[in-house]
Amino acid sequence: MGALWINMNVELEGCDISFELQTEGFFSMLKMLMMDGKVKLAAQGVFADGDVDTQLGVLRRAWPAVREQADLDEYGFWFLADAPFGLVWMTPEGDVWT
Repeated sequence: MGALWINMNVELEGCDISFELQTEGFFSMLKMLMMDGKVKLAAQGVFADGDVDTQLGVLRRAWPAVREQADLDEYGFWFLADAPFGLVWMTPEGDVWT
């Protein structure tokens, strides 16, 4: 998940886009990937409960209110230490847990 956030920010570098707009774009991208069946959210080897909006609501409530509250950039430590979920990529070859 951190790689998605960081790569999205690399593409937006130099643009005058607020943290709030970046966050909305990120959540929109996650929702699209989830609705298309490309990714699922999971933690400690268990898929998240609820529908897509419920799962993203849990992630949104944990999301830092401002960029400076957590390490969302560079190494994306927030995604490893504080995020309630990670991503599982759903591929024809099998699930890829990240």
